[in-house]
Amino acid sequence: MKKKIIVLLSILLFPLGVHAAGTATIGGASQVEVGSSVTVNVTLKNTAAWNIRINSSGSTSGCSQSFADATSNGKNATKTLSVTCKATSLGTIGFTVTGDITSADGTTKNISLNKRVSVVPVREKATDATLSSLTVEGYSLTPEFKKDVYEYTATVPSTINTIKLDAKANESHANVTGTGEYEVTEGMNTFEIIVTAENGKTQTYKVIVNVEDTNPIEIKIGEKNYTLIKNAKSLLKPESYDEKTITINNTEIPAFYSEITKFTLVGVKDENGKILLAIYDEEKETYTLYNEIKSNVLTLHCIEFPNSIEGYIKTTIIINDIEVPAYKKTENHRYAIVYGMSINTGEYNYYKYDTEEETFQIWDNSEIEELKKDLQTYKYACFAFGGGLLFAFILILCLLTRKTKKKNHKNKKDRVNKEEKKNIEIIDHRNKEKKAEEKELPKEEKLPNANQELFGLTDKKND
Repeated sequence: MKKKIIVLLSILLFPLGVHAAGTATIGGASQVEVGSSVTVNVTLKNTAAWNIRINSSGSTSGCSQSFADATSNGKNATKTLSVTCKATSLGTIGFTVTGDITSADGTTKNISLNKRVSVVPVREKATDATLSSLTVEGYSLTPEFKKDVYEYTATVPSTINTIKLDAKANESHANVTGTGEYEVTEGMNTFEIIVTAENGKTQTYKVIVNVEDTNPIEIKIGEKNYTLIKNAKSLLKPESYDEKTITINNTEIPAFYSEITKFTLVGVKDENGKILLAIYDEEKETYTLYNEIKSNVLTLHCIEFPNSIEGYIKTTIIINDIEVPAYKKTENHRYAIVYGMSINTGEYNYYKYDTEEETFQIWDNSEIEELKKDLQTYKYACFAFGGGLLFAFILILCLLTRKTKKKNHKNKKDRVNKEEKKNIEIIDHRNKEKKAEEKELPKEEKLPNANQELFGLTDKKND
């Protein structure tokens, strides 16, 4: 009913208009892997109303759908209708489109479209992580590009500030990162192109762009080699510093100077092409890497500690991607002590750094002295306690030894007394027996003793 009204209004409102006939086309992928989904689109053009049904059959669980509607103003428009099916098995999915479309002039056209989508086995993911091409726009690479060579160099004049890297993957499903336009400075500039295959395998191509420096000034900081930056455009001016120019090896070098810190800073580039700032001592002609660590209200240049902190472990921490010397009570402690100069005031102080909140607070030096006193008191207390334990141990040992000796002496005395008492009892017993025998014999008779019997000396009268 709605369609008829819209068509009637169109005829009444635009009786003299000339309208192109409505059309319908079907599109979408012609192949899908089993288990994946495929979408079919039906595009209607120059259409004011439509009554369309899309049917599916074959290797799918089904996704048939009907569409019946009209444009809100009765004018012709382009409309896209779509259905999405999942491929459930190998074979073919068949799509049919039937129905009719009506143009704004009232012309109705029957629609009959067909599309077949092949369902194929799941393809193994590609493993190719190589490039088919690699260029530094306008300059040649050394060696000549080959997909299995992974490091190249290119030389550009010192007047060049930017270069453009371009690369294409050897396999259509692979992904390439690292291309684009980059700034370059004197010396070596290293770039990496990373290719990621469809299965996740990666391969890195390295491109070293050498910006010619006919007279490089090479220096050493610690054990690392650096090259001085001669182009001011490569450097970013630090806060509270002013630009200036100094002469090193008869060459003008861009630099920065601060009346607060009294530092002269120059730009240096490491072997990997990273640009840093270094403190240059013009009198000693020495270099020290410069760091700026910023918080909301504080900017520090952290350096080595003038003295060690007793009771703390010396370590290093990372602040704003800068490695800083520090002291901690334990390796995993939340707070660390750092030492440095405030770029805003030029004063040196100890600072307590909260590794979680990333904030600084001045650490009073008196805490160190109090800690030392506490440690000293603790040592004395330990010595006193240890001495007391030793004295108590010796005293207990002496008492135990003395008690053992007394006990042994008493036991010995008791044994002697028992033996003496026993001997006395034996003697008394013998005496009693002898007296008893003497009472039983007549007075005139005397028993011969054993010796007399033995030698025959008994009285013959007794015979």
